[in-house]
Amino acid sequence: MALIFQITGFKKSGKTTMTNCFVHQLKAQDYTVAVIKHDAHAFSIDHPNTDTFSFRESGADVVAISSSSQHAIMANEGITLKDMIAKLPRTDVVLIEGYKEGPFPKLVMVRDEEDMKTLEGLPNVHSIGTFRDGLPHAILKLSTQEEQERLCQTIIKEFLP
Repeated sequence: MALIFQITGFKKSGKTTMTNCFVHQLKAQDYTVAVIKHDAHAFSIDHPNTDTFSFRESGADVVAISSSSQHAIMANEGITLKDMIAKLPRTDVVLIEGYKEGPFPKLVMVRDEEDMKTLEGLPNVHSIGTFRDGLPHAILKLSTQEEQERLCQTIIKEFLP
């Protein structure tokens, strides 16, 4: 079973930067990695003037597109985190950006003390980090690439053989 680890926090807290850091560090060690991104808003991976967009506009409930190197399936329904994980191809690591209430070990990224107070009750918090100055010393300062990579490596070593 894959290691599942979350990176969560509010908008503009550094989630994507830290998720990318984990991906880079894991790939450098030859792990296979899947990333699930939660979007609290409606999103579209399809665009006007494409065949797949026209199929969806015509009312198709599911549209799939594939090539020799990639594929995507677009369905007009939401999906639970558990079901999304189950649909992924097998990988060594699954990184989840978002899903604050998810049950997996997580790095919580905060911008300020208000974020800290709001997020303090989240389940399975492994560590709390920030890119900002002025937060309590218990919050990991991750403003440099070196600090970010060091935390990623520490967590990788803790969870993976």
